[in-house]
Amino acid sequence: MYLYVKAIHVFAVIVFIAGMLTTAFALRAVATVPQDVSARRLGGIVLQWDGLVTTPALAVVWVAGFTMAFGAGWSSSLWLLLKLVPAAFLTGLHTLQGIALKRQLRAGQSTALLRWLPLAIILTFATIDWLAVTKPF
Repeated sequence: MYLYVKAIHVFAVIVFIAGMLTTAFALRAVATVPQDVSARRLGGIVLQWDGLVTTPALAVVWVAGFTMAFGAGWSSSLWLLLKLVPAAFLTGLHTLQGIALKRQLRAGQSTALLRWLPLAIILTFATIDWLAVTKPF
């Protein structure tokens, strides 16, 4: 059973990270050319995708992750507790991305931090991946 849950978890993580990176790049596209109709359409499509695919994938990531952690007896492992910090950061960042994209599409508001989103997502995911694969503590 563990391998099935792990496969679901890994697949959901891939979908979630891909969705977050897509949203990050859509934020940059809309910020670069805010009056462009195609950029605004892209932003709307990405918001729909986020609601239909990325957000449910995030829920599956958390449920499958906790299922694996408790099923394998890792609930008190230090590596897992440390992994929760960047995982919670990505969850919060996902929420902030959605809010920022809605604001950009509605009012044209943008922030300079948006250009760092892809790097932040990749580095955070790499940290989570390292902790999950190596289980150093």
